[in-house]
Amino acid sequence: MENVTVRPIKEEDYSFINKWWEDIGNSPPPRQLLPENGLFGLMVWKDNKPIACTYLYLTNSKMGYCDYMIGDPDYREKDRFNLIFKLMAEAINTAKNLGYEDFWFITKSEGLIKKCKDLGVKVSDDKFHLVLPLRTNRLHCSGTNL
Repeated sequence: MENVTVRPIKEEDYSFINKWWEDIGNSPPPRQLLPENGLFGLMVWKDNKPIACTYLYLTNSKMGYCDYMIGDPDYREKDRFNLIFKLMAEAINTAKNLGYEDFWFITKSEGLIKKCKDLGVKVSDDKFHLVLPLRTNRLHCSGTNL
């Protein structure tokens, strides 16, 4: 791929990252919930245009994952998935170089899931649901602070 680069997310990238979230009808994730306050992630660029980004959540074990992957909703060129796969490959290489042994991506994108399956990438068949008691203050367990 010509003129394609993957680099760490920078502070100035938030001018368009937040717009991408808003353009698809979502609020951007709160920065305090992102690794390193939103600066521990990667972004893929083509011809000096930002295409997509993701955040690397690395744990104190040998397992990590990426979440909050988002792309420019107006970028619809045929190479969109190839650029996202390049971003994913760089995230995997970053994790491997840091000594991680297990690493995965969280996504709801049906298009990305289908493309991964078509390419023979292992995709979980399970539908996962998040339990978010801290966001609702609705769970109380005797003997806990929840």
